[in-house]
Amino acid sequence: MNKRFEELRDDMNKRFEQIMTFLWMPTGIFTTLTIGVIGFAYWDRRTIIKKAKEETVAEIEGEGRVKDLINALREISRSNSEVARVLRQFHIL
Repeated sequence: MNKRFEELRDDMNKRFEQIMTFLWMPTGIFTTLTIGVIGFAYWDRRTIIKKAKEETVAEIEGEGRVKDLINALREISRSNSEVARVLRQFHIL
């Protein structure tokens, strides 16, 4: 009788180990998918923000008076090193 209980217990332990091993698979898949989605969202957000900044700068520089002002400052910076230094500091030149 004891031998039969021990066999039953061993079978239950083996089955429990199989179930636990199986449960690790969906957990790993879910974790991988979650990390992938978060990584894609971060990459996409960064790309969109970069593109928006470029478009904004292009639009500001494209406007009439602001563009003329920037061109005038660039022209002055050719003869005045202090103005050139300031424009380089603000990444305009």
